[in-house]
Amino acid sequence: MSEKPEKTPDETPEVDETPEEVAEEVTDEVTEEITEEVDQEDPQILEMEPELTVEEQLQAEIQRLESEVLVQRDRQLRTVAEMDNLRKRTRREVADSRRFAQAELLRPLLEVIDNFDRALQHAPEDADESAELHASFREGVSMIAKNLHQVLQDRGVKPIIAAGCSFDPAQHEAVGQQPADEENESGSIMAVVQEGYTLGDLVLRPSRVIVAQ
Repeated sequence: MSEKPEKTPDETPEVDETPEEVAEEVTDEVTEEITEEVDQEDPQILEMEPELTVEEQLQAEIQRLESEVLVQRDRQLRTVAEMDNLRKRTRREVADSRRFAQAELLRPLLEVIDNFDRALQHAPEDADESAELHASFREGVSMIAKNLHQVLQDRGVKPIIAAGCSFDPAQHEAVGQQPADEENESGSIMAVVQEGYTLGDLVLRPSRVIVAQ
């Protein structure tokens, strides 16, 4: 019988590493990788901002407070300006309201003055035995008209000067036209049919006039 070949003994297996050794190798590898990555980083990124000193912190707080004071001061000035404008606007509105109320009261009196003025213009001046009566009547009417004019003037009512002036549609109302002459150029007022009045800058009634053409 042939001899069976002898089995070659297996090579001696390597001894497994202990957990401690494996952990140490992994730690070394990770440490090496981190070191290489850090070496490749931008040096500026690695720089740490230095901590502020107490004096620098106080200076920064002072600057912050000063900025806040400026903001609050600007707001205060704006508020004061707005309140001042509001007071002025309120006073102006109150004055306008009073003037408009006075205008409504005074406008009817203008017709009364017109009637007195017409009565004076057409009062008889006969030289007969009733002349004294007519003179007394005329004097009485004149005094009443004068008092009315004074009352209106005391309330701020003033007549509009129109005769000889240039026509102003804001203060005059044209009721007729006549050819211009040497004394009255085109666009000027030749005659006043009815006198106009103002109350401050408010026109109570425009003057009714004849305009040169």
